[in-house]
Amino acid sequence: MVTDNKYYEQITDKKKIAAIVRSEVERLTNKFFFERNFIYVEPPILHEAIENKKAEIYVSLNNNSYSLSSSNALFMGVYASEFNKVFTISKCFRNENDTLNHLLEFSMLEVEMLNCTLDDMLEIIKAYIFFILNGLIESNFIKPYNGLINRIMTLQKEFAPRVIHYDDFVASVTDSYYDESKDISDIDYLVSRQLKDVIIIIDYPTKFATWTSKRKKNGKSIAINILLPESYGELCEGCERTNNVKFLQNKIYFAKADAIQWYVEAVKKIETNRCGFGLGLDRLLRWIVGADRISDIRFFPRIK
Repeated sequence: MVTDNKYYEQITDKKKIAAIVRSEVERLTNKFFFERNFIYVEPPILHEAIENKKAEIYVSLNNNSYSLSSSNALFMGVYASEFNKVFTISKCFRNENDTLNHLLEFSMLEVEMLNCTLDDMLEIIKAYIFFILNGLIESNFIKPYNGLINRIMTLQKEFAPRVIHYDDFVASVTDSYYDESKDISDIDYLVSRQLKDVIIIIDYPTKFATWTSKRKKNGKSIAINILLPESYGELCEGCERTNNVKFLQNKIYFAKADAIQWYVEAVKKIETNRCGFGLGLDRLLRWIVGADRISDIRFFPRIK
């Protein structure tokens, strides 16, 4: 483990620039969603603990009844049931090993919308990324850094995400590290080395998609994954959410997760299509500034 004293000694000009970019990205994010009549909400960092949840970090507090937030998707669903369109930039925590594109503590943009289809959500995500890139180019805080401005202008010019079905994408993966038992998300930084442009993977297999996603009849879910090229990996996951209360109740029962019954009660009030996504801000920053590792864009990164 690297100490914070050591991290302080390793603060470079590149990390200072990344901090400025982060500040501008968060400002622009708020601007983008406020202009579109979204409500900003603040989900809790401490969640009621659910045993054996993947990558969960449990807190030795109140008889281990809490864990640190690994995702706020369920809370965002509750907020959306009350306010229709909501967003947040929140701290999340996951006990993951790879340090090229993972942090134990990271920031995530999470968005939840009622009266929204998957196509609607994709348009919002693309518009958001273009808005961020354009806003950074125009920012007086970023203009002094010519090399960075040139990179962002190139990213903006080349930003034309290509949509591809999951099965077609898997068929195009040539390296031996992939097999059908693996989710693309688990090896995203390896797979993305083959990419030359941003891609949007659709028709995710249900076995890999989040359990809140709406299912199709062919073993697929209405879910997406956005990959960045050149080892920058997965940027965003999202889906059209299921409103099937019986399905959700069964999921909770078999997972012994009675602590999230409140989510089902909120879903009962929703009578329209809804979508949600999570976008890793640290990964977005790494791509924008061209950092070798995700730990290079924080003064005090938390890695294993």
